[in-house]
Amino acid sequence: MTRVRLHTGPGVFAVLANVCRNPQEALKQLVENAADASEQARIEEGSITINLQYGSTGNGQHGSLQRIAVQDNGAGMTTAKMRQVLHRIGDSEKLNLALRGEQGIGLLAFALIAQELHLASTAEEGVPSSCLVLKRAWLKRGHAEVIERCPAHEHSHRGTIACLEGILPEIATQLSKERIKDYLGQQFASDLRSNLYTMFITDGRELEQIHSHRFRGVKVMATHLPSGRAGSAFVELYVLPWEMPDAAIGLYGRGGTRICLLTDLADFKVLPWTDLRLEGYIRCDRLKRTADKTAVVQDQVYSVFVAELRKLEARIQQLIGEVSTQSQERRFNIILNRAGRLIDKFLRYREKGILLSLPLVAAGQAHGEVIPGRPFAVTRPADVAVRLKERAPVVTRAPFIRLTSPSQERATFRSWYDPNQAVICINREHAEFLLSQREDRRCVRYLFTVWAKESLLQEYGSQAEKVADEMVGVLAEAEPLLW
Repeated sequence: MTRVRLHTGPGVFAVLANVCRNPQEALKQLVENAADASEQARIEEGSITINLQYGSTGNGQHGSLQRIAVQDNGAGMTTAKMRQVLHRIGDSEKLNLALRGEQGIGLLAFALIAQELHLASTAEEGVPSSCLVLKRAWLKRGHAEVIERCPAHEHSHRGTIACLEGILPEIATQLSKERIKDYLGQQFASDLRSNLYTMFITDGRELEQIHSHRFRGVKVMATHLPSGRAGSAFVELYVLPWEMPDAAIGLYGRGGTRICLLTDLADFKVLPWTDLRLEGYIRCDRLKRTADKTAVVQDQVYSVFVAELRKLEARIQQLIGEVSTQSQERRFNIILNRAGRLIDKFLRYREKGILLSLPLVAAGQAHGEVIPGRPFAVTRPADVAVRLKERAPVVTRAPFIRLTSPSQERATFRSWYDPNQAVICINREHAEFLLSQREDRRCVRYLFTVWAKESLLQEYGSQAEKVADEMVGVLAEAEPLLW
C-alpha cells in the first residue's frame, strides 16, 4: 500500500460544487473517464456498465442506494499509472482553473456522491488489478492510497471498475435508475449514436441498454428472451397514450449496432409491431446483417428470434390496450373538468346578465380546470329578455356529468339523465362523441351542449318546441365562452 499526497486543502468541496452542479453531473465525470478509456483501447466492442446496488428492506424491495460501480473494458491502468494520476490532480493551479469551468479534478467529484472511491484497474487481461483509494474524509488533508492487491475490489479483466462506496443519503434519491439513464443518454448521445461503445445500467434486476434516443410513453416491458443456442435478446418497449407517426422499434445487433427498424422485416409487418402507439428497441447480438446492412440474414438464429417474439404478441397487444384506456380516462377527466368550469362560468355570467358584453376570446382561453366530479348548478330557464337582466339567485339541481357505456336499449342515445343518482350520463360510445373527442376544445363544446339539453329537458320535457327554442337561446348566450 502506498500513501500519496494530494494538493487539495480545506476549500476542495467548494471547488467541487462549482465543477459539478448536481449528483448526475458528478457521476458523469467517472463515466467520461470510462468512455475515454474505451476510446484509448481501440477495441471493437467497448462497453460501460453502471451498476446500482441497494440495501435490503427485508420484504424483497429496494432499500436506499448504497453503492454505484462504473465498469469499462477499456485501456485500464497499472499501479505506476495510478500514482501518476494522483500526482496530477488537485494541485493549486488546477483548483483555480476549476473555478472557471476547467474540469481538471473530475476524479475528485466522487465526494459529491459518496464517502469513498475505489478505482480497481488493470491494463492487461488476466493480471490482477490494483486499487486507487480516495476517501471524502481524506480530501481536506490531501491523502490518497494505492493498494496493489485490494481484496474487496480485485478483478483480472482488462479495464476499470470505479466503485462509489457509501452513497450520501441526502442525494441517494436523486440517483434513481431512470434519472441516470435519461441523463447519460442525453450527455453521451453523440458517442452512442456513433457506436463508439455501448452503455448499460442495472439495478440488480434487469440490465438495460442506455440509448441516445429517449423513449416516450409508459415502459411496459424490459426483459431478456432466452433463445438457447441462438443466444438471447433484450426487449424494452414503451406504449404511447395515442398514435405517433414516428413511433418505431429499433432492432440492434452485436455491439449495439443498429440493423434496421423491426417493421422493416416482413415477419413483423403485423400488429402489435406496426401499432403507432408502440416504440422501443430490441437487441440480439447473434443476428447477422445482410450485405447491404439493411436487414437480417434469415438463418436459424433469426428463426428462433422470430418465434420468441411471436410469444410476446398477445401480451403486448393487451398492454397497449391497458395503457391507452388509462390515458384516455385521465384525458377525459381533464376534459370533464374543463366542461364543468365552463358551465359554472356560464351560469355566473348569466345570472349577472353580462354574457352579451363579452368579446369572443381566443380558442382555449375560456376553459379551466376544476375538481373531478364537481356538481354543476342548473338554471331554471326564463324568457330570453329576462335572461339579460339582473335577477335573483338561480334554482339549482346540482347534477354530475359522467361518461358511461350504455345498455343495449340506450345504445343510440347521446345522453340521458339518471334521477336515482342525479347524474347526466354521456354515451362515450356514440359516434358523435367519438368524433368530438379527437380535439379537446370540440369535446368540451359537445359536453356543454349535452348539459344544456339535459338541463332544459328537466324543465320542459313535455314541450318539445320550448326545449328546442331554449336550446338555441342557451347556445347563443354561451357563444363567447365556447369560441
